[in-house]
Amino acid sequence: MRQLHLHVISQDFDSTHLKNKIQWNSFNTAFFRDSMDVVVEEVSSDGKAKLKDDDRLLSMELRCHRCRSAHPNIPRLKSHITNCRAPFPSTLLQNGCLVHAPSNVSIDQ
Repeated sequence: MRQLHLHVISQDFDSTHLKNKIQWNSFNTAFFRDSMDVVVEEVSSDGKAKLKDDDRLLSMELRCHRCRSAHPNIPRLKSHITNCRAPFPSTLLQNGCLVHAPSNVSIDQ
């Protein structure tokens, strides 16, 4: 049985490990594909999910994942996202992609 590597990510993006443009863009552009968008046949025939233009996607300007405003660097972007109250993009709300945890529940429990 082959291994399938998936990520479940928090939409607060508040991590000391998120340090550069490539990391940000890997989760906030079309580079990051929802598991529902990867066709089983693609993985079966090619052994992996393929993506065109990965270098272009990873080098795109830094944009807030909620309001899409552009920022010159990671520190400025992180400062912005701490205060951004724009609604989540509708693509995350479709098909149950975004799961809201009650505010009194800690993921670390």
